[in-house]
Amino acid sequence: MLSKHKLLACNLLISLLMAFSAQVRSEFSSHQPEVNSEVTHQLRALVLDLDARNSVTELIDKAGLVSHLNNQIFGVQLNSQSLSVDQYFNLIKRKDIESLRKSIRHYKSLSRYQWPTVTPIELRLGIRTKEIAKLRWMLARLGDIPAYSIPPYRESIFDPSVEAGLKRFQRRHGHVVDGKLQLETVLSLNTEPSIRVTQLQDALKESLKKHDKTKDYVSVNLIDHTLRITKNGVEQLVMPVIVGKPTSKTPELNTTISAITVNPAWRPPASIIYSDILRSVEKQPNYLRNNDFVFKSYTSNLVDDNVAQMDTSSFKHKLKTSALVQLPGSKNALGKLRFTIPNSDAIFLHDTPRKHLFNRANRALSHGCIRLSQPEVFAKYLMNKEPYQTRQIFKNALKSNQTRHFRLTSQLNINIAYQKVWIDKDGHLQIRDNVSGLGREDG
Repeated sequence: MLSKHKLLACNLLISLLMAFSAQVRSEFSSHQPEVNSEVTHQLRALVLDLDARNSVTELIDKAGLVSHLNNQIFGVQLNSQSLSVDQYFNLIKRKDIESLRKSIRHYKSLSRYQWPTVTPIELRLGIRTKEIAKLRWMLARLGDIPAYSIPPYRESIFDPSVEAGLKRFQRRHGHVVDGKLQLETVLSLNTEPSIRVTQLQDALKESLKKHDKTKDYVSVNLIDHTLRITKNGVEQLVMPVIVGKPTSKTPELNTTISAITVNPAWRPPASIIYSDILRSVEKQPNYLRNNDFVFKSYTSNLVDDNVAQMDTSSFKHKLKTSALVQLPGSKNALGKLRFTIPNSDAIFLHDTPRKHLFNRANRALSHGCIRLSQPEVFAKYLMNKEPYQTRQIFKNALKSNQTRHFRLTSQLNINIAYQKVWIDKDGHLQIRDNVSGLGREDG
């Protein structure tokens, strides 16, 4: 039996524990509303960034806000792709999401102004005109020159600071960087901020769709001719690419990277045979032999390499019974590596022997397929997700001249699109307005 003193001690200990427990529960319950309030505030701000309206007061709880966000972003795909409160709260912290939202809020603030318009004029240092005052004001609001405080008479003078700001604006918009008020530059300058808000909101929705932290997302921007791999909003790999020229544009695609072929053979499509190769055969009778082309019978698969001194008439006749094939090797148009992306347009990614073309700023030069500047680096990134044994076989295949096919068990999603608005690696907003005029037909 417990003594009187021990019983008192036990009762005191129990009382202390109960008081401590009550205090913890009280602190926890008082803290929860703060957490919930912060989440609700952040969700409401995100809705506002994505919405043209100036208030979302009717959406007062998290469930309503999340439902609204899912409808904004996913639309008819809502059931299969909708996100949770926690997923949105994590996405909000991502650097690329933050940058886009900051730009949206900035352009929304600019929408309050009566946006001026400038006209194409000849610029030279020292010239004074009201157009320069408008240009200076616009460049300052757009962030291409620092906010200024100068006497009114100087606002209308074209000086080196305005010229530098105009060139920065041109660079961000993909125009010729010459510091001149040409028509393309003028059209971009005169674009209402409200239009930019809509473009930025579309870009933000696309970024929010890439929500899975564990996934790598491959994207090809057909406007800036660049391939990127991102994970959780952070660039893992970026490289220049060559895309389709204006007469044979690369189509927009949402597909996967399903296989890699080492030392591929190439069967040029009829469009290339009759537009390019036939003309080359006409000019150079040994063109086929010099570029490792052979004929492969449609019926027997027999290979005919007797292509020396072939004229156009014989060439056309041979095409009725045989396929034209370029053998693997240093002259092969696909280079060392081809990447299969299932689609109905016969488009794929591949290496190229014409590496010098990647030095061009405008790389809309191909017949539709996408040429990679660093195919080996891209292949290594993909193969690092494959089993060890597969990686070893792949390494050995690279050292050989034999054609080998590798079906990927980890098939990354790839999005090929004309992305008009994005934040570059330096945090600068990039905008491209003239999509139809992109590209040249040389190369």
